[in-house]
Amino acid sequence: MIEFEQLIHLIAFDRYKTLSLAAKELHISQPVLTRSMQKLEETLDITLFERTKNRISLNETGLLAVELSKRIISDTKNMKIQLKEFNRKQHTISIGTCAPAPQTYLNQKVSRFYLDKTVSSEIRDINILIDGLKDHTYTFIVTPYEIEDEDIECIMFMEEQLYFSLPYEHPLVHKKSISLKEMDGEKILLMSNIGFWNQVPKKMPNTKFLIQEDRSVFYDLIELSSLPSFTSDFTMKYDGIPPNRVVIPITDNEAHATFYCCYLKDKEAQFKGFLYTLNQ
Repeated sequence: MIEFEQLIHLIAFDRYKTLSLAAKELHISQPVLTRSMQKLEETLDITLFERTKNRISLNETGLLAVELSKRIISDTKNMKIQLKEFNRKQHTISIGTCAPAPQTYLNQKVSRFYLDKTVSSEIRDINILIDGLKDHTYTFIVTPYEIEDEDIECIMFMEEQLYFSLPYEHPLVHKKSISLKEMDGEKILLMSNIGFWNQVPKKMPNTKFLIQEDRSVFYDLIELSSLPSFTSDFTMKYDGIPPNRVVIPITDNEAHATFYCCYLKDKEAQFKGFLYTLNQ
């Protein structure tokens, strides 16, 4: 039987052209490499080398053997990668979401139900999410509307309402509700990577958004600065109302979202138990 190591030795000899250099690069002795090549020829029952008193080189058959060896090694590496990825997917629930709040909520739900699984999640554009669900990159995706596709099923599982978080001295602090237009033109703190909610800042073309990458820094700035920011009913449920702030709901339709958990219909039986608990 051909040994994998013999193929590696053959490729090394072709690369370095001499037994001594190949052996040095392989960190083995020259006699060990010589015996390995001889054993490969015996196993194949084919001569791979042209041998003279002071020189050894690959013949035409040997050169073909090198190319086939490279292919085998490449296929073996790809096999290992694919098997590892398949095994990872068997033990991982992958979630693709369009916004931070449903990402947090669905992560919690999945983690509590699938105690033996690893949960991974990311925020991506909706078209990428749909493609990822279909090619099995994601187990579940979250979208702000139902997907019209015969292969996909969607369940409404949460809503989110945006609010302005205003310092006490802000001139609009006594209003019961505020539109995006009323706040347009100010400086507003904004977290990065908000996915679907990027539609809201786009409705405020005259506003300067001070975007923060670090969530802890973002919360520090909310507490210490006099700049307005956004929050939501979901965020306040878990983190409370920001200190020294008044929160006022935003009236625009863009400030309210209904989120759907979507999955492939042919996987429904597999996830039936979890889906039953989704809205509980």
